Amino acid sequence: MNIKPLTSCALIAALTVALMFRLDGIAFGLPALYDPDEPIFVLLSLKLLKNGTLNPGWFGHPGTTTIYTLALLELAIGLSGQVTGKFADAAAFSRAIYTDPTVVFLPGRILMLLFGMIVLVLTWHLARRLFGDRIGAITALLIAVDPVLIRYSQIIRTDMQATIFLLLAMISSVGICRRGTVRDYVIAGLWLGIGCATKWPVSAGLTAILGSTVFRMARQPGDRHSALRGLAASSISSVIGLAAASPFIFLDYQTVLENLAGEERPRHLGATGHGIINNLFWFIAHPLQDALSLAGLGAALLGIVLGIRRSAEFGAIVVSTMAVFMLLIAAQALVWERWAVPLLPLLTIAGAVGIDGMARAMRGRFGPWLERSSLISLTAILLVLTILTARAQARERAHDTRGLAAAWARKNIPVGSTVAVEYFAIDLAPMPWRFLYPGGDFGCFDGKAELARQIDYSRVSSSRGAHPLVDQGSIPAARLGTCAADWAILTTYDRYRAEPNLFPEEERGYARFLRGSHLAAKFEPVPGKVGGPIVRIVQFSRH
Repeated sequence: MNIKPLTSCALIAALTVALMFRLDGIAFGLPALYDPDEPIFVLLSLKLLKNGTLNPGWFGHPGTTTIYTLALLELAIGLSGQVTGKFADAAAFSRAIYTDPTVVFLPGRILMLLFGMIVLVLTWHLARRLFGDRIGAITALLIAVDPVLIRYSQIIRTDMQATIFLLLAMISSVGICRRGTVRDYVIAGLWLGIGCATKWPVSAGLTAILGSTVFRMARQPGDRHSALRGLAASSISSVIGLAAASPFIFLDYQTVLENLAGEERPRHLGATGHGIINNLFWFIAHPLQDALSLAGLGAALLGIVLGIRRSAEFGAIVVSTMAVFMLLIAAQALVWERWAVPLLPLLTIAGAVGIDGMARAMRGRFGPWLERSSLISLTAILLVLTILTARAQARERAHDTRGLAAAWARKNIPVGSTVAVEYFAIDLAPMPWRFLYPGGDFGCFDGKAELARQIDYSRVSSSRGAHPLVDQGSIPAARLGTCAADWAILTTYDRYRAEPNLFPEEERGYARFLRGSHLAAKFEPVPGKVGGPIVRIVQFSRH
């Protein structure tokens, strides 16, 4: 790959800025765990090591490649710790994780950061192949400061890894457009299959392969039979890629069906959709606008139109995939910000094309000097807008309501108290209190005892039952006695209060739990300054 010095400088600058933004605050919350999904992937990967198996036993995302990658990382941490004397043996390493999760969670987040950096490089490469060095450089700079991509590069989830495989399948699809060899088809299919083993919606990448095949057949009518054979080879290789990356999807298909049924919830706290049209507008108004800014979305819309005119490959591969992916996520019963993550690199390419198109329009009227000035100015404006959002969100992560509540609790809750906590407040575990953690239909259980027993994901998953979350509202009346406490730190109560019609059972559960209590402290998020949910600390007059 021949890269000009100026192009390489732009890429290095983008990578440097991206690294700075993604490292800033990457240890947020630790050792407490604020994101409810992070522990899922860590616990599942630990289970592989403890049980000596390759079957994750969970295929909700399906997340297999992420779980396997984390397992390898944890194995490396454990072995290096034993070599250096930090851990006496594997059992000591396991105990250390439950004492201070930072041991594996921080390296896991750094791994996600590295995946985020790979996303930047692949997006730059795709943009450069389609439109040249200038579009590639603008794209890389915009990706570097994308607030949503920064956020998901700092938590342990499947999103960044899934985006990598989708981009690789699309880059291979460019090869299909230009060469159309069986090798191009096979490689594109392999990346697609591995991507589906990471996150099911990557299957939308099939659109890129189909689009490039149609493009090839239209440009080379004599190669139609060859293109169809390539498409068949790509289909076979995608199944092979899926089986190689996640063999137990086929070997343990009953669990796969159970997990998929569990993921298809009709409603969820704060994430219930309202039909495909409303969902489309939600995604545009929230994650897409948060990531690119309103001006960036305008540039992306212009870039889609201009990009199709400038490159039929862009329309066949990128625009078609964006459209199918957007419809796929909008058609679901729920709406989650993270579902839009794979769209963001593609929209950023379109945004870069839009900026370049506006600058080119200046050249025709005022000459090359104004074109360059416009290009720099427009890019700078979008960078400033997204950097301001990224910095505000970084401040929110660094100052979370749960951290403020924990600091208040340390000062004000007496020794010997029984405290019910709704999130993984492992930072409070050293306090001289008895902890109760909600266990859904099982009632509440002793948090410190469960940590000592090294709770696994199957226990957490089974405790949730049909409820959207594990919290005090999900405790049945018959098990309420197991949750008797002196104090409670509540993180989801106000979220249920905002949707009383959707979750009446949980509201009744909270009403039962809160009898005989009074509010001792309340911590609320402040946009741009304090993040997290509304947290209430209540004190009970009963025992």
